[in-house]
Amino acid sequence: MKKFKLFIDMKKEEQYLKEMAEKGWGLVKYSAYNRYTFEKIHPESLSYRIDYQMFKKKGDYIDYLTLFEDSGWKHISGSQSSGFHFFLPENDNNQDLDIFSDSQSSRARYKRLYNQATLWVALMIVYFILLQPSFENISSWYLAPTIWEYSGLQLVGMIVMQTFFVLIQLLPMLIFMSGAVIYALIGTKAKKLATM
Repeated sequence: MKKFKLFIDMKKEEQYLKEMAEKGWGLVKYSAYNRYTFEKIHPESLSYRIDYQMFKKKGDYIDYLTLFEDSGWKHISGSQSSGFHFFLPENDNNQDLDIFSDSQSSRARYKRLYNQATLWVALMIVYFILLQPSFENISSWYLAPTIWEYSGLQLVGMIVMQTFFVLIQLLPMLIFMSGAVIYALIGTKAKKLATM
């Protein structure tokens, strides 16, 4: 089963995953755009723990996973560049343990998420500035300059047809703008959680 859900508060996300396990759905994979893949399991109380880390070097990523494995944690999902990493305690008696030794290191994951979101917002703003269409002359968006020579129903038909192509041209900008807004919201919430 696949589900889409957006969490910024990782404690709430851990609680959600625990509730899913109690209903008989265990997390198998988390992928981009907040897509969770679950498989049917025997209903049980599983205490998922989440960290946010990105790694430039594969060796650093392997060291990170080894540290968790040596500490009794099983890596469920996450990759070198995915950011989010999901863990379960290998020993059923350790369900109440946390992956962080103190609140400062727990808050640091939100700081890392905030930094990543801020970077994406900045990149999307640059993209928008560089590729923004000219809002002064909307008729220039239409690829057929002779469109404005038509009249009546022919003009309406040409505008409808050409508007489809205009929307295709604007789609990347709209996607990036939406992404910038989403990342700005994520960054704002992550910054708030990092200071709690």
